[in-house]
Amino acid sequence: MYKKIIIFIWVFVSFAIAIGQNTFIIGNAAGAEGLKIKIKTTSDYISDLSKKIDEAIIDNNGNFKLKALVTEPIYAQIQIGFLKGDFYLEPGKSYNISISHQNYKDDEKESPFLSKKRLNIEFLNNDSNELNAIINKFNVLYNEFVLKNFNALYQRRDRSRIDSLQSKINQEFGRTKNIYFNNYVKYRVAGLEQMGRLKNNKRIFANYISNQPVLYNHIEYMYFFNEFYEKFFFNGNHSIKTDDLKRYINTERNYLTLLDSLGRDSLVKNEVIREIVFLKGMKELYNSKIYNNDNIIDIISRFANKTKFPEHKKIALNLIETFISLKPGSAAPDFKLQDIKGISYTLSSFTGKYTYICFFTTWCAGCMPENDAIIDLKKKYNDKVNFVNIAADKQALNLMYFVEKNKYEWNFLYSENNTDVFENYNVNSFPVYILIDPQGKIVNYPALKPSEGIDIIFNKLFKKDIPITNDN
Repeated sequence: MYKKIIIFIWVFVSFAIAIGQNTFIIGNAAGAEGLKIKIKTTSDYISDLSKKIDEAIIDNNGNFKLKALVTEPIYAQIQIGFLKGDFYLEPGKSYNISISHQNYKDDEKESPFLSKKRLNIEFLNNDSNELNAIINKFNVLYNEFVLKNFNALYQRRDRSRIDSLQSKINQEFGRTKNIYFNNYVKYRVAGLEQMGRLKNNKRIFANYISNQPVLYNHIEYMYFFNEFYEKFFFNGNHSIKTDDLKRYINTERNYLTLLDSLGRDSLVKNEVIREIVFLKGMKELYNSKIYNNDNIIDIISRFANKTKFPEHKKIALNLIETFISLKPGSAAPDFKLQDIKGISYTLSSFTGKYTYICFFTTWCAGCMPENDAIIDLKKKYNDKVNFVNIAADKQALNLMYFVEKNKYEWNFLYSENNTDVFENYNVNSFPVYILIDPQGKIVNYPALKPSEGIDIIFNKLFKKDIPITNDN
C-alpha cells in the first residue's frame, strides 16, 4: 500500500510542477569547484518535507547554473556540502548571484549540524525592488526594532510599540506592490503580536486568519499559522480528552469524529482551517507512546482519499512519506560512496548479510569508544553482519590515516562534500547507527550503539526467530 501512496505523490507533484514557469539561478562559488550545489525548498509547511528542486556540479571556474519550475514566489535554500543560504524565488525570473568564498574542502572539526556558518549570497542584478532586496531591507528594520523594544513588547506588553513599527514600515515600504512581500511583513508583525500576547486569540484570529486566504506556500504565513494552532488538539475549546483521542485513533480509527470535535471551536469552524489543523494535530500525535502510529497513517491515508482540497491531499501524502521513511520494514535509502582505496560501494554491495552502519566523523570524541567496541563485535558476527562506517569527513586522506592508525578492519566509506546520504538517513548528530536486513530493509532506526547493547539484538536475530522492533 505504501508503494502505491508514494507513486501517487510523484504523479500529483509532477502535475503541480507542470504548470510552473522556468526560473534560473546562475552564479559563482569560488572555492567550491567540483562540488555539488543544490537548491531545495519545503514541499509544505505542515509535514516540513524537504524537496530538491535542482542540482549541478560546480565547474572548474566556480560557475554553476540551476533551474526551477516555480508557480508562485517561494522560500528556497542553496546548499553546498552542509552549508546553506536562504533566498526567495519568483516565477520566470533569472538570478545572477555570487557566493562568498568558503573553506568547503578542509575538515574543521566542528559539527556541521551545530555550525552557524552560512552561505553568503550576493545578488548581482542590483535591483533594489527585487523581492530578496526588499525582504533583506525589511529584516534589518525588523531586527533592530525587536532588539530595542523587546522588554516593552514581552514584559510590559506595550501595544503602542507595534503602532510605531507599523508607521516605520509604511514609511519605508508603503509603495511596495509585491504581494508576497506585503504578506511577509503582515505575518511578521502578526507573530510579534501573538508572541507578546498583545491581543487575545480571537482578535488575532479575526485580523489574520478569518476570511483571509490560506497561504500554503508562504513561509511567514505558515510559521504564524503553526504557532497559533500549536498543540490545538489539547488546548482548544473543543476539549478532546486524551481518552477520547485514544479511542478515536487506537480503536475506531475515526478521522470524521476528530474533525467534528474540532469544529466545536470557533477558531476552526472554517472547513479549510479545520482540515489543516487536523493534519497538524496528526503530526503532533505521531510517535506518541499512547497513540498507534500505524492507525494514524491509516487515518491520514483515508483522509487523503476523501478531502476535496488538493493542497490537503498533498500535505497528507507528504506526512505519510515522512512517517514511513526509515520505518522498520521499509527499503533503506541507497547510496554510492567510495572507501579509502577509491573503491565504490552502494547499499546493494552489502546484501546477503545484515548491515550495521555507523555515521560518524574521525574527530568525534563520542565515536571513538563505539568504534573500538566494534572490533569485538566483528570477531563475533563477521559471517552474519557487514560493519560499515560512513564518515562525514571531507578528506579521504584523513580517513585513511584514522583507519590505519587504529587498525580497523571493516568498511570505511566517506562522503567528501556529498550530503545526500546524511539527509536521506536523517542524520543530524554523530554517531548514529542503523541496522539493515540482508534484503536491504530497515530493521532498526536509530539502532542501538555498541555501548547500548546492539550485541543483544544480534543475539536475538541469530539465535531465535524473533521480530526486531525499535522497542527491543
